[in-house]
Amino acid sequence: MLALSLLAFAEDAEAQKSARPLPPTNFGLIVPQPESELPKSKTPPQQAVPKAKQPVEVRLEKSGDATWRLAGGWEMTDADRVVAQGGSLFSAAYDTSEWYNAVVPGTVLTTLVEAGIYPDPYYGLNNMAIPESLCRQEWWYRIRFDRPADAAGRRVWLNFEGINYRADVWLNGRKLGDIRGAFVEGLFDVTECFAEQNVLAVKIYPPYNPGIPHEQSKAAGRGPNGGQLCLDGPTFISSEGWDWIPGIRDRNIGIWQDVSLVYTGDVTLAYPQVVTDLPLPDISSADVTIRTEMTNHAAEPRRVVLSGRIDGMTEFEYPVDLAAGETRTVSLSPAEIPGLHVENPKLWWPNGYGDQSMYDLDLRVACNGVESDSEQVRFGVREFSYELTADTPQGEEIRFEFQPTNDVRDGEPIFNTFHRRSVVKDVVVPAFREGVDISRLRRIEKDATSPYLVLRCNGVRIFCRGGNWGMDDGMKRVSRQRLEPAFRLHREEGFNMVRNWTGESTEEVFYALCDEYGMLVWNDFWISTEGSNLNVNDENLFIENAVQTVKRFRNHPSIAVWGPRNEGYATPTMAPRLERLIAEEDGTRFYSPNSRYMNLRTSGPWHYIDEKEYFTVQAYGFTTELGSPSVPTAESMRKFIPESEQWPISDTWYYHDLHFGLPEYCQAVDKLYGKAESLDDFCRKVQLINYDSHRAMLESWNSRMWNSTTGVLLWMSHPAWPSLEWQTYTWDFETHGSFYGCRKACEPLHVQANPHDGQILVVNTTRRDCRQARVVITRYTFDGKRLDKRSENLDAIAANGVTPVTVLEPLAGDPDHLLRLELFVKGRRVSVNDYLRSAKRDFTALNEVAAPTLRARLLGSGSKDGSRRVRIEVTNTASTTALAVKFNVRKAGSGEAILPAYISEGYIHLLPGEKRIVEAEFPSADAAVFSAEGYNFDKKTLLTL
Repeated sequence: MLALSLLAFAEDAEAQKSARPLPPTNFGLIVPQPESELPKSKTPPQQAVPKAKQPVEVRLEKSGDATWRLAGGWEMTDADRVVAQGGSLFSAAYDTSEWYNAVVPGTVLTTLVEAGIYPDPYYGLNNMAIPESLCRQEWWYRIRFDRPADAAGRRVWLNFEGINYRADVWLNGRKLGDIRGAFVEGLFDVTECFAEQNVLAVKIYPPYNPGIPHEQSKAAGRGPNGGQLCLDGPTFISSEGWDWIPGIRDRNIGIWQDVSLVYTGDVTLAYPQVVTDLPLPDISSADVTIRTEMTNHAAEPRRVVLSGRIDGMTEFEYPVDLAAGETRTVSLSPAEIPGLHVENPKLWWPNGYGDQSMYDLDLRVACNGVESDSEQVRFGVREFSYELTADTPQGEEIRFEFQPTNDVRDGEPIFNTFHRRSVVKDVVVPAFREGVDISRLRRIEKDATSPYLVLRCNGVRIFCRGGNWGMDDGMKRVSRQRLEPAFRLHREEGFNMVRNWTGESTEEVFYALCDEYGMLVWNDFWISTEGSNLNVNDENLFIENAVQTVKRFRNHPSIAVWGPRNEGYATPTMAPRLERLIAEEDGTRFYSPNSRYMNLRTSGPWHYIDEKEYFTVQAYGFTTELGSPSVPTAESMRKFIPESEQWPISDTWYYHDLHFGLPEYCQAVDKLYGKAESLDDFCRKVQLINYDSHRAMLESWNSRMWNSTTGVLLWMSHPAWPSLEWQTYTWDFETHGSFYGCRKACEPLHVQANPHDGQILVVNTTRRDCRQARVVITRYTFDGKRLDKRSENLDAIAANGVTPVTVLEPLAGDPDHLLRLELFVKGRRVSVNDYLRSAKRDFTALNEVAAPTLRARLLGSGSKDGSRRVRIEVTNTASTTALAVKFNVRKAGSGEAILPAYISEGYIHLLPGEKRIVEAEFPSADAAVFSAEGYNFDKKTLLTL
């Protein structure tokens, strides 16, 4: 084994000679910007109002058989105060009256905003009023707590699930150790110093290189993406400031994840892994393998029994002998436990392809009949495989289906990713490493998808559509309550993949929600663009954080691809280490060495372009970034932009990220719909652009599904703060035009019209064929008078593919019109898709369409788990079209939109006399109303709910 490892490292060293890493060019700001470049506002930042400190209420919440979460009672202050005050932090008499009530889990800034020391950084230019010194000083957290239960004969552990950036940990006056990096656990054996009453103190250190944020303004532009903070990865590198988020003043330092207290015996379990292997393409059975690290902390040998239970699958017991102080990985497969061979398992599928079935493994270890430790693992039965193109060592290019669970042997990677042969412009392929037995790989015929990545789940090709998460929340407020609406909205959009960009959202709840909502995860580690951003200073620290990340989260069925960084290869010294890490500690997933180029298309564009260009130029291969600006509704903007800055476009707009593609975007509003005269007018018009551009990005990929295109991830789908740039919904979970454009394009059964060639297509992204289908094509004037109509019958719509219908010829004289496509299957309408068409790209005639009259009636209502669901019939009783109709559920008294709300229709065109069924789900409220507004009419209440 040693000889093989030395040979492999020698091979890596030789291969590195052919790799030419691009040197960094973005070193960030050296000095702060001059005053003339800083954003200006007629409205000064809000004044924070300090809150009185509340009495400390310690809460230890039991979260397992012998686990307690330190959920309340934390306090925080800056390190200077501790030094000045003197005395022992661990004394019961120590005075913390001047400390803050701390938010844990949370960041330093979260605590200071909650305490009223600084204003909400998300409003206006408030962030400019928060000092940069927060990320250049040290902080102390402290909690006093009583022993929750008798610990006699037990080992006691403290577990930190995540701090940032570094921490020293002390309990009862004893230093337990340190934690380095934002993505490692800190596990400490505190048995010897644990007492009836305890004082835990944690000193948080900032990153070494916090950098200087660039403050976006009209004069300064968007500036560099990041800077010096990239040197300190593993951390939240975007918190120095990017083109979609300002510099977060504390750089998200603090105790940002839970802290727990755990009792065990002498033998402990760690990092269990569940691997499921299907005999693909057969999915009627699965072999399950369970691996876990076991450690005997005692000074004498132990014979223990490892037991497990998987509900609905099997139960088992397995004896293990451990020497004193031994750590060993125990692996159980059907060979040892026959019950781990499962017939007809319930499979986990990505959204749209099947259910997200999950199983729970309860794993326990006992010594002499007394339980010593336990672990619970939630997993899904599924297997990924990947269609790829690569070169053999002899120079032959082959197309094959890579099945890591079977093809990765002895923890050795199979690809030489320093081999980068160009096959088409900006696309390269790797080679196989010397010694890899290529004969055992499953070769497949080349088709139009070659050389691009095709992801398969359970043997089925998955047409990946989704978006990037730059960061879950700019202040790392990442509770399930805050994040779950985002995943629900992704599912509602029809997405099936998200990208954890530079690993900024690496936490348990993120992956758990991806599992539950069927979102595949493209998971980066913590470096950004090669040739621009700086590489990390401490590669060993980076790898330590990466190892733990893989081991902690590898059981989540949603994680589909690991990658080293955003837009680039890892450094020649780090790339081999990451590749081996994935092969050794995971072994079931593809490691993509770059988020573009290798078996992938390049990224971008990110600015507004004419929708035809997506179809004629951009739509090919698999892309991890494609974007267009996405300004919210005027109602959302008023929540975070002061009145004085709302119109005309001001520095506050620029500070909230409206910069990239701004000229093209604003020119499109003026040219297509007429010059905007106010915030409301601009936002009303821009929603049509948002809808059309986001639909076009996704429909262009639809149009060439498996005929080159294999996946598209929007830049971005999720906003980290109140942004005016890339997003498919806004930070308050309002669903504007971009959301409904995506939702339309990603319908499971979808009919669409290509703008460049007139092709009418039916796109089916399900695993089921459809029979007896019909497409109805109708064209109307903008105000709703029918111009022509035709119908096309389809004997079958193929599963997981595109079915051509017809080519649509222009109308005589090519007048402006509304094109409506309807897809019926066995007489039921399953898709309706409207396009506003103008040969001259002049839609100002929409401004002359008379206002409609809408009526609504409640068809059904019900409540469950704090949510209310309603079904409403909306009718346009007028003789003119209701254009781009948006619905909201609102508070009856104030008229404020109730968010999040999940509404089935948005920005639809209702023809004269047309009825449409709208379904809505929203948090239960005492009194709510249902409203509508549109391009040619103001907001109206249609119904009291």
